Amino acid sequence: MTPVESGQIAVELEKMRGAVDTGLARVDGKLGVLVERGQHTEQRLSAAEAAAAALATRVTALERRVWTASGIAAALGAGGGILAAFIGA
Repeated sequence: MTPVESGQIAVELEKMRGAVDTGLARVDGKLGVLVERGQHTEQRLSAAEAAAAALATRVTALERRVWTASGIAAALGAGGGILAAFIGA
């Protein structure tokens, strides 16, 4: 190998090193963006899960009130029917 060829190889290797460094910097930047997006998504998911749990609690409490109110209404209706039967008799 002549000194000229050796010098050309060194130049080409240096160009390749620069291209690899540039590519790695791009990949590193894109990975940073992906990590940030992942963290943001996790935060949004946690907030959505908390909101869903709060909503489930509210729905359960509302169902309990509806069933209680319907039971009271049925009892009052039966009591009113019995009272009407006694008054009308």
